[in-house]
Order: sequence, then structure tokens, then C-alpha cells
Amino acid sequence: MFKSDFPLIVDHPEILYLDNAATTQKPSMVIDGVSEFLKNEYANIHRWHYDLSEKSEIHYEHSKELVAELLNCSNKEVIYTANATASFNLLAQTLVNSNIVKKWDTVLLWVRDHHANILPWMSLSKLFWFKVEFFWLNENYDIDFDDFKEKYTNDVKIVSCWWISNVTWWICDVKKLKTLLRDDTFYVVDASQAAPNILIDFQEVGCDALVFTAHKMMAYTGVGGLILKRDYVKELKPLALWWWTINDVSVDDYVLRKWRWKYEAGTPNIIWAVSLEYALEYIKSLWKGDIRKGMGIIEKHEQELAEYWIQRFKELKDKVRLIGPEKNRIPLFSFIIHGHENINQVGEYFADKWICIRCGWHCAYPLHKNFQIGGTCRMSTYIYNEKEDLDRFFDVLNELINS
Repeated sequence: MFKSDFPLIVDHPEILYLDNAATTQKPSMVIDGVSEFLKNEYANIHRWHYDLSEKSEIHYEHSKELVAELLNCSNKEVIYTANATASFNLLAQTLVNSNIVKKWDTVLLWVRDHHANILPWMSLSKLFWFKVEFFWLNENYDIDFDDFKEKYTNDVKIVSCWWISNVTWWICDVKKLKTLLRDDTFYVVDASQAAPNILIDFQEVGCDALVFTAHKMMAYTGVGGLILKRDYVKELKPLALWWWTINDVSVDDYVLRKWRWKYEAGTPNIIWAVSLEYALEYIKSLWKGDIRKGMGIIEKHEQELAEYWIQRFKELKDKVRLIGPEKNRIPLFSFIIHGHENINQVGEYFADKWICIRCGWHCAYPLHKNFQIGGTCRMSTYIYNEKEDLDRFFDVLNELINS
């Protein structure tokens, strides 16, 4: 139904793209919109003495308005970074610099988290002497709440977890986790795999910060998002600074701005922000200009594909091991083929058939070690994939199993 909107899918029907958890293809609306912007409106922003600069600024700010509309937050809470990893590094450094986490405090993470949400905290912990600890999964791939409650001591100042794992694909109950937290706990949710696939309400989640990345939702690489509650936007002190982040600077000191601009040091990635603007306009176009209902269309399509995936995998019985639950998930599946444990050979087999899947540890070493497995194969669908694509995948999978 949506294939015709994506040039790569249309122009290369031999390619079956099933690596959407890594990045998504771009619709014509994004490609053409960015091209027109570069041809007719591009200039540096924050300098409004001429029309081109003002037009670029309008695009840049409009993209944030669309993000806010999609996620139900204020555009004054939307901060752009290079990607989700940059967002976590910015957030972690800012929280340390603002004394939200101090020596001997604890940052509590989920063992299934992506390295982007693990390494920034670990790196800083070695310099500032706070601890990083992990809570575990239960047999259903959900949070082990007994383990969480045991580790959620008075020393814990930050809790950060993934909404949807890029390995198990379980949709975590982030709202339930919020109900267990004290008021003095800073709560972070990684929505890198959630924002492209399910409808998010920042207000309902109740987290203090939410992270996403744009290239997984049809925009270009090079722009990510940090949604920060307005009170924290004003109060926190980032480390990376430049002209637009300050009100004044002298040889003795500087004065920070009070609002979101103080977090975006350096010339921003204007072009990629425009790509996100058009990606979100594309989502709006799916349902009469309503971006949240447009995302609902994507979520419904994804759930139908997930149900079909599970049905087809059940036909394989014990020949393939799925990592993750059958329910409460999105249509992205990590698996191991019994008798074909060399995941790189599996990836190459599919590549020879023009099917794009991803094989490896998926930047989730602690989780794979917890499962005692040396990596997995992963296929992931998006709005332009249909059931016939999945049938083609399973035809090749069956060929490999029987070879």
C-alpha cells in the first residue's frame, strides 16, 4: 500500500529490505523536500538579516513543532543532537555537570539496554565515582520487578531504560516503571525503536527525558532528539557551549541562556532537521493531516505484520529459536537457526538472495551474554513491507534450513 512512496523500493524490486531497525528508507516527500530546500532556501540559521536565513530557521523550528505534535510535548522541550547516542552523551554529561548524579550515587540501567544508553554512564562513572548497576529480565523478557525493587535503593538518582529492545522487541511498560520511582529520581526512556513504530505520549509516560533518532523514522542520518521536561531545560547546565548557547561571555565568565538553545552547541545539522520535517509531514499525510493518527496507521500496519511473522515462525517449530516474546511486540525479530549458528554465514546467504537482514550483537552485549548466545540474526519490517515480503523471506529461510 505504501511501497510506491519509496523510490528505492520501487526502483529496485529485487531488493527486499528487512533492516529497518538499523535505519529506514526515505519516501519521495523527504528526498524531494530536502532537494527543493537546498536549491531554494538553504542558509545558516540564527542570523535573520536576510530572507534565506529566515526561511531556513522557519523550516528548522517547524520540524521541532512537528516533533512536539507527534510526541505530545512542547516544542520548547525538543533539543536536537546528531543521533540517539549523542543525545545520551549530552544528557549524561549535563546531569553530571548539574550535580543530579554525584560521587557514590547510582545510575540504574536495564540489562537489555543498547550500548548508547550504557557507555556514556559507564565512561563518566570512572571519572566522577558514581556507580552503574543493572536490573534484569524475567522469563517473559519483561522487567524483573522484584530485582528492580531490590536494586532501587536510596543511592539511585537516575533510572534509564529502553522502551523497546532492539533484540527482544518486547514493549516495556514504561508507565508502570514510573509509578515505582521516587520524586528525586531522574527517569530516562530510550524511544529509539518506539518512536518509529508506536504512538508515544510524552506527558503520559511521565519521564523526565526521552531520546529518539530520526533516521529510523524515514529522515536522514545526522539528527536525533532529546525531549527534556521544561523545568529541567531551564535548570540544567550543559558542558558543550558556543555563541548561541550563551547570553554573554567575557574574559572572566559566561552567562548561559535559560532555554533549549543552550543545549545545541555549534551550527546545527539544518539539512537533516529539514529531512525530519518532511518525514513527519509524510506521517501527517497518512491520515488527513493528523500526525498522531498517521502514526496510528503505521502502528496498526506494524501489528498486523507482527502477527503474521509469529504465525509463520510457529510453522518452523523447533528449527528456529526466537529471542523475545510472541505478544506485546513490534514486527522486528531476532533469531538463531538451529544447525546454522554461524550468523555471518546466515547473513551472507540472505544477501545472496537480495534480502537485507542484520546479523551480530546489535550493540547489546550484556543482553546477549545474559542469554549465553554469541549474537543473533535480525529482520525488521516497516511501513513499506507487506505480507508477500515476509513470504519471500520465509521461502529463503526454509531453503537455508533444508540445505
